[in-house]
Amino acid sequence: MIKDLGIIIAAAGISSRFGGKDKLLEKLDGMPLFLHSIRNFYSLCPLGNMIVVVNPDKVAEFEKIAGDYLPEYQLRFVAGAELRAQSVRNGMAVLMPQTKFVAIQDAARPWSSPGLLEKCLSRARLHGGAIPAKAVVDTLKRTNKDGRIIDTVERDNLWRVETPQVFNLEQLLAANKRISDMNVEFTDDASIMEAAGYEVYIVCNQEKNMKITYRKDIINEESESAC
Repeated sequence: MIKDLGIIIAAAGISSRFGGKDKLLEKLDGMPLFLHSIRNFYSLCPLGNMIVVVNPDKVAEFEKIAGDYLPEYQLRFVAGAELRAQSVRNGMAVLMPQTKFVAIQDAARPWSSPGLLEKCLSRARLHGGAIPAKAVVDTLKRTNKDGRIIDTVERDNLWRVETPQVFNLEQLLAANKRISDMNVEFTDDASIMEAAGYEVYIVCNQEKNMKITYRKDIINEESESAC
């Protein structure tokens, strides 16, 4: 158990690309998808410092499901918001006072390992922020709106970003304040840190850690990537 760590499970999405159902409630290996990250990381933080941020209309439903499958777990459920950044802020607002570092995990990444979180935490202690990622190995093309190729993108030093993303909590809170007037929708918390001028470092991850986005992803495998 890591005394100064808090964990936020981001589970407030609307599953718009999954095909009309909430993907986080789909069964994977006999258990709803959103519970896998909770089970993987639960032992790493103090009791009561794992926060699950869910759609405001589904707080009671998710809480009941967690109680049915993981009755011994002490979790706190918080209502999320329309935008991911605000959902995460809602989670940070209820972290325990001793929290110095926060890990933010997509609930739709069921294969993230405790060891990966610990690697990111170690680097975040040095630099303020660290995120797992895989190096881009495919050729990348940029097109116009009609689909005509207009450029080949140099893939050196390009990364496919994952979670858990780990940050110094004080810095992440300050970063959120600095970007509050920007009319930008941030798709991950590392982007907020970057926009506010804080350093974030990559932790190269070769483990399976795909995000469930489409229905087919439940059964598809992810290939490893070189670092």
